[in-house]
Amino acid sequence: MQQRDLSYRQLAYKTRLSAGYLNHLTKGRRPVPADPVIRTIATALHVEPEYFIEYRLRQVLDVVEASSRLTDTLYGILLLQAPVSDAMKAALEQPAQDAQPPAAEPR
Repeated sequence: MQQRDLSYRQLAYKTRLSAGYLNHLTKGRRPVPADPVIRTIATALHVEPEYFIEYRLRQVLDVVEASSRLTDTLYGILLLQAPVSDAMKAALEQPAQDAQPPAAEPR
């Protein structure tokens, strides 16, 4: 909001959310809002919803939850520090709009 020179009241007017609620969000006194609320705030601030890490994390979680193979692969990489396959390296280096979940390699 500071980067956009908006007050809580101005943002509240643009989003139809209360200024108090917005204040609590920015201070971390309220839980992260649902994606539709994040999209509303993003629109008012003239940014993409992906600007907010919470939104991006939910998008990643949706993809991971949809594929048990991807979940197992990521678990191995992140928590077990298993070696990363060439296919996974290539997938991680793709631009975001082209990213497809890679097929897990047999162990």
